[in-house]
Amino acid sequence: MYEIKVNNKLDLDSTLFSGQAFRWYKKEGWYYGYINNVFLRIRKKNNYIEYENSKKTIFELEIKNYFDLDNDYSNIFLELNDQNASLAFQHFEGMKVLNQDPWECLISFIISAWSNVPKISRSINDLCLELGDKQTVGAEIGYSFPSPNIISNVNENYLRKFALGYRSKYVLATSQMLNNNLNLIYDLFNCEYDIALNELLKFPGVGDKVANCVLIYSLKKHFAFPVDLWVDRILVEDYKLEKKVPLVKKRKWAQNYFGKYSGIIQHFLFHYKRKYNH
Repeated sequence: MYEIKVNNKLDLDSTLFSGQAFRWYKKEGWYYGYINNVFLRIRKKNNYIEYENSKKTIFELEIKNYFDLDNDYSNIFLELNDQNASLAFQHFEGMKVLNQDPWECLISFIISAWSNVPKISRSINDLCLELGDKQTVGAEIGYSFPSPNIISNVNENYLRKFALGYRSKYVLATSQMLNNNLNLIYDLFNCEYDIALNELLKFPGVGDKVANCVLIYSLKKHFAFPVDLWVDRILVEDYKLEKKVPLVKKRKWAQNYFGKYSGIIQHFLFHYKRKYNH
């Protein structure tokens, strides 16, 4: 068992179950999930995170990066001076925007298109159970996320058994593009937002929303602003944009309005809308 001192507020519940990651679950006070494809369990006790992972190694740097622990979001919302965003932040002050593995994040959000969180989680977990490698933490068993090579070696019909539907062909084609070439997405860490966005849009099944999800939830592009049905409602109902305005134009308006931390602000607005203002 290892521990990490936490200097900022951290709410694991809102962070892990707010629609940005799909393979975490809670059991007997522990949160079980994956960081860099390593199975682990964590819990917060007072000002510390306690954890252990399947490799039985120190994992402090990885956990700090994943949970964005060195960044304090309070100044973002103070400087914005927006009533809706401030209210969302007050309710979820300890929520963090995750820095996930870009490969898993990309496939997960391709799978997420026109679906809901329980179904997305079930599909991804079934995919990992079938194609991933077994890992254990205590009595719990987890399975790694399969590599592009492994997914590339199955066919579309095989992927359909994980309830992926029409997304099966996109998951397969994107995996084939990245087979032995994961740098196509990992190199995007070093690119500006617009360049990274355009590169992600080249992958099958990736539109503006999915690309922006990958950018904010795995590639540290805080300017990214995913517009799904919930965020579209926020922009129409709370910011009075016209419903008929195309989603990409709504996204650009929001980025201009919210500024360089648009993606962090978006996640708080999104989660608050789903939880309290639906």
